[in-house]
Parts: sequence; structure tokens; C-alpha cells
Amino acid sequence: MRAATAPLRKLAELLLLRPGPYARAFDSLILALILLSVASVGLETIPGLPAWAIEALRIEEICVVAVFSFEYLLRIVAAQDKLAFIVSFRGVVDLLSIAPFFLAGLDTRWLRILRLLRLLRVLKLQTHVLEATVAERTRELVSKNVALEQAQAQIKAELDVARALQSAILPALFPATPRCDGAARMIAATTMCGDFYDFIELPHGRIGLVMADVCGHGVPAAFFMAVARTSLRDFAAQFSDPGACLAHTNQTLCAQNPLDLFVTVFYCVLDPATGVLRYANGGHGPQYLRRADGSVGTLDGAGGIALGAMPGVEFPEHAVTLRSGDRLLLYTDGVTEACNSADEAYGPERLIAQIQAHGNARAAFIVERICESVTSFAGTAAQSDDITLAVLAWDER
Repeated sequence: MRAATAPLRKLAELLLLRPGPYARAFDSLILALILLSVASVGLETIPGLPAWAIEALRIEEICVVAVFSFEYLLRIVAAQDKLAFIVSFRGVVDLLSIAPFFLAGLDTRWLRILRLLRLLRVLKLQTHVLEATVAERTRELVSKNVALEQAQAQIKAELDVARALQSAILPALFPATPRCDGAARMIAATTMCGDFYDFIELPHGRIGLVMADVCGHGVPAAFFMAVARTSLRDFAAQFSDPGACLAHTNQTLCAQNPLDLFVTVFYCVLDPATGVLRYANGGHGPQYLRRADGSVGTLDGAGGIALGAMPGVEFPEHAVTLRSGDRLLLYTDGVTEACNSADEAYGPERLIAQIQAHGNARAAFIVERICESVTSFAGTAAQSDDITLAVLAWDER
């Protein structure tokens, strides 16, 4: 029995179960026959049809019912639970669409009304074609979702690597220097960070400190951050004047800036032998200096023009002398502009309060306390900007 039905099962799989050109052609054939059969129902009601037309309709009826009967047989063969298919709505529709032809052979007047059940072939079309279309679209959607998930996983993996590399290029420790201690922290708002800080060991024991903020977020800002940091480091080794270093870095960034990005930079150079801090500001916000007596003030020269925005800009140099117990705080606006769920900004007042409260501690402790304060203030609110800060502690003893 199984051997006898094996060819029919293979044919049923080809025409009904497997999506492909043969299945689509078979569906198109069934559609055409349904429309032809429905049209013949209307033609049969026309009185006075010639004999040749009646004969043509009879032949058409035989051919259509033969194809529908063959299709019904194939669906029974293809069904896993044959009895369930036969008594299902779809199976009943298939059966009723061919039953009037066979029952009409009894020539009972009331049975001729069953000829109108041929119209149920339209339901048959709707069920079979619609189910096949939905199944095909579902398979396509599943396939595309799988491909999308794989692509997203690959992108995430690559971004994770890029983020790790970005963090790795920034110094983890402050250069070992008598009398001073430094620490920094960077918290990205997205996978990649546009902020950056840097500690640069310069000739004659001097140390360069950088705090910078690239406009925007994400991958473009991260790439521009890498270019800006590399350029600034190169010129820092060539020019002892912070203003000259920023001016040459600005020229380079203006010449290599296809996306028209810019970066605000605060750059200072500390001479550990004297405590003199010389600095220049390229469009960055005010940076804070806490004196040993607890007073907190901003360094002169805030504002100016960001690097990469306009060529030929000069950056004035300023200087201040650090005394024992002083603390220098460098930060980006992601600290003061962090918002809580009520859309209230952290603000400079809270930052100054943290500096005053913990200003006698080591640099790493101050950085940790400020980060905890900002995080606690923001609560469940989403981080909207990169957060970066660095602290330099000066102690002569």
C-alpha cells in the first residue's frame, strides 16, 4: 500500500507542500479552473443554449471536476492525519466543491441545487492560496529575522572590540611623579565614546593633561576622537607652549575633517619641579581649581573656538601656580548636564560641593565620589552624554 502511494506522496509534496515554481504553477491552474467553473455556473442559467454550448459546458465540467478530484486526493495523501483533514473545514470545502457533479448523476431535482456549491471553490481558493502565501511570507520573515539577528550580533561584537580598543589607548594610570597624583574616568553614553582624557609624559619631567569632548556620539565621534588625540600627542612633544600645541592640532583637524566635526579641548602642562601649570583652552567649559583652604574657583581663559571648526585660530596661554593641597578638576559637560527623571540637571553647584567635600582626598577617591554622585543623582534616567573627568592632586609633602 505504501509503495503504491509513494509516487502520489512525492507528487503531493512537489505540488502542495514545497514552495517553488511547480507549486505556484499548480496554484495558478487551480485559480484559473475555479474562475472558469464559477463562470460556467452563470452560463448554465441562460435559457435556450445551443446544443454545442451545452456539450462544451459538460466537457468543461468533467475536466474541472477531474482536476479538483485529483487535487483532493493529493491533499488526503499529503495530510499527516487524513481523517482530520477530511472532516476539517478545508477538507469539507474541497469535498463539497466536487460532490455536486457526482450527486447530479442521480438526476434528482433537489440535488441539482447542490451545483451552486461550486461557488465554494472560491473559499477553497482563499484558504489554499492565502495559507500558502502566509506560509511563504512567514518563512521569508523568519529567514530575514535570523539574518538580521546575526548581523546585529556581528555589529555588536565589533563595537565591543572597538570600545575595548578605545579604552585601551587611554592611560590607565597617571605617570609616577613626585608631589602629584592623578586619576581619570570615562563613561560612554553609547557603545563608543566621543570624550577623551590623556596624561602625556613630556621632556624635562613635565606632564601634559588633556580633557576633550568631540561633538556628537557614537562611531563618528569616536573616530574623530582618535584622530584628535593622536594629533595632539604628536604636537605636544614638539611644542612646549600649550597654545601652540592646540593651534597646530587645530590646523591638522581642519585639514582632515570630512564630516565637519569639532572637539573642545582643555590642555595644560604641569612642571612638577615648580608646580606651575600652563594651559590653553579650545572651546572647553570652565575647569575648577580647589585650593588647600577649601575655596573653589574656575581657571581663566574658558571658552574660545573649538578645534576643527576654523583654521588659523590662536589659543592664548594662561598660567597658575599650584600649592600643596590643591586639587585640579578637569571634566566634560556630560558631568554637569547629566539629568534625572525629572529632567533636572546635575549642575555645577553639585559638582563644586563634591570637590569641597572630598578635596583633601587622593585623586582616585575624588573621581570615584563624583561619579557615584552623578550616577545616584541621575537614577533611572538614560545617560544622554559621555561623562569624563580627571583630578590632579598636588601635595608637596
